[in-house]
Amino acid sequence: MRHHFRSLFIGLALALFSLAAALLLLEGLTRLLGLAAPAEPTGNFWRTDPQTGWSLQPGAAGRWFNPTYEYDVSVAINSQGLRDVERTGYDKPEGVYRILLLGDSYVEGLRVPLEQTFGKTLEAALNADAPAGLRYEVINAGVAGWGTDQQLLWLRDEGANYRPDLVLLSFFPGNDFQNISEALEVANMGRVQKPFFQRTADGLALRYHPFDPETAPQPAPAEQAEIVPTAAAQRLAGLRAWLGQHSALHRFMATTLDEAAPELALRLAGWGWIDAPLATATAAMGPDYVPIAYGVYHQPLEADWSEAIALAGELVQTMREEAEAMGAPLAVVSLPAPEQVYPERWQRILASYPAMQASQWDLEQPSRAAAQVAQQAGVPFLDLLPSFQQAAASEPLHLRVDGHWTPAGERLAGETTADFLRQAGLVSSLP
Repeated sequence: MRHHFRSLFIGLALALFSLAAALLLLEGLTRLLGLAAPAEPTGNFWRTDPQTGWSLQPGAAGRWFNPTYEYDVSVAINSQGLRDVERTGYDKPEGVYRILLLGDSYVEGLRVPLEQTFGKTLEAALNADAPAGLRYEVINAGVAGWGTDQQLLWLRDEGANYRPDLVLLSFFPGNDFQNISEALEVANMGRVQKPFFQRTADGLALRYHPFDPETAPQPAPAEQAEIVPTAAAQRLAGLRAWLGQHSALHRFMATTLDEAAPELALRLAGWGWIDAPLATATAAMGPDYVPIAYGVYHQPLEADWSEAIALAGELVQTMREEAEAMGAPLAVVSLPAPEQVYPERWQRILASYPAMQASQWDLEQPSRAAAQVAQQAGVPFLDLLPSFQQAAASEPLHLRVDGHWTPAGERLAGETTADFLRQAGLVSSLP
């Protein structure tokens, strides 16, 4: 009997030792291969702004990465509150043709080093064959989450100081129509975070401006299913937090399962072993949930979306007038969403939200709407979607999870836009 227990004990000890050794080996490989995001938080580069709701914080610096660790970039915001090179004031040097590039997170470009961003690849492409005595300079005025309304307000308040020769509006139909609509944006975000324009008989009317988050009226919280932590999850909260801080393997497995296997992630979260914010949030929405942002693809468009497109037309027309008052033309470039470029992404979206499968969707509808807006405003227009669809088979242009551009996507956008500006005669010489 004693020999039996001794053998059992030795077998159990060897099994535990083998398990510990395997976990240590996997931990080491995870760290060596750089598969897990760091335990420390990312940088905070934004601040509340009375003009636009929020803006970039001048002088802010730090690292930017996502939980699945698709990128890890050192970011610095210059003293003028732009993700751009440092400048001494607004003066434009002699012989410089200055392009003011407006946009959202695609222009801001936090997923790649500054020199690989859309704006800097555009600048490099233009300067590669610039006429003698002429240098092109692209001012990166992109801010994450901004819509055309906020870009217009910034152009009036700050952008004019740069004395641009061309204002280039980067329009992302995937969410820019939503961003400018008070009804759609507040429904999506659950609160008022910025000023909004409204169309009236007398023209555009601006609401909540200057913006004060303390006084802005807020809607009642939307009802949704509440996910109550289980007793196991509560008991293991301390261990889970410790593992999140000290184990790269734990962070890698948690984020991978949360994105790729939500049902398993929810079960492990219920047992208290991991946090699964994506899977938990989706489950809380219920089986009938359809993300508001995908309404831009719906056939037919609902009334709020049609109104948002009409509002975008008036905003772009007003931006054209503001640019011309500065002595600069306006041009518009439309940026593609990843689900427009990769059909398999759209199929995954439909599988993730079963309620969408009963409706009709048109993935090129937002791009056509953007073209219509530019045409009505009478400004040159470039749609990047065909170029991205053609090049997608060659190399990844969008990050798989994050959805923003890879360095290849940034480069394609910059070089294609440079060709467009040359062909449109917008950058041939100094005015």
